[in-house]
Amino acid sequence: MKTSALFLVVAFVLLSFVGLAVAKEMSGEVIAVDAVKGMLTLKSGSVDAEIDCETGSIIKDVKVGDHVTVEYKEEGGKKVATKVTPMHMKPKSGY
Repeated sequence: MKTSALFLVVAFVLLSFVGLAVAKEMSGEVIAVDAVKGMLTLKSGSVDAEIDCETGSIIKDVKVGDHVTVEYKEEGGKKVATKVTPMHMKPKSGY
């Protein structure tokens, strides 16, 4: 009984950390798009990040100047997008 409980606790802790390591997210402005190569360059704060979108189909409607959130995973030292979602920006009021 104690062994089963210990196993479940250890499994839960490990799975929690694996989930954190796998799923990452970055938001920012698109500064370059290459749908043919499946590459997206995102400016987030002072960092420019190049993100591999593998198929390119997830960025077919993305254009330079769009603000997006990219969910990605790290593979072989590069960021590989799993999802690209447009951000809806609030209009600026200019009084």
